[in-house]
Amino acid sequence: MRKLLQQLEEMHIRIAETATHEESLVKALGDALARLDEQLLADVQSIATEHEARRSAILGELQGLASSIGMFQVSRPAVTARADIDAEPAAYIPSAGDWREAMSNIGEEMDAGPTVTTRAPFPHERRPSATPVSLVERRRRVAGG
Repeated sequence: MRKLLQQLEEMHIRIAETATHEESLVKALGDALARLDEQLLADVQSIATEHEARRSAILGELQGLASSIGMFQVSRPAVTARADIDAEPAAYIPSAGDWREAMSNIGEEMDAGPTVTTRAPFPHERRPSATPVSLVERRRRVAGG
């Protein structure tokens, strides 16, 4: 019985030592993670500062460009009236694939009325009776009753 108690006591000591060791490992891991968090935060802050500096520089360049637009006036030749301005415009001759001609064709087809072409009905269109079937009747037919 003494031997069993001694073994239990040794086991208790080993468990306490293991727990202390694991506790120190967890604390070291927590410290390492805290250091990495602080380093990451510092990196993000430096990146944000650099970004803001680049953004300010680009904004300054854009404002400088905007203020310089219109500084250099290009001399343009004087506009004179054409001699044929009062002449009758040439008649419009549509080319192949012209949308104006297509629109006039659509208009002519609409005036002529609908063209009915007969075709064979699809299977779902063939019904023995033209009267609509109620939902209750459909369910009864599906159920086989």
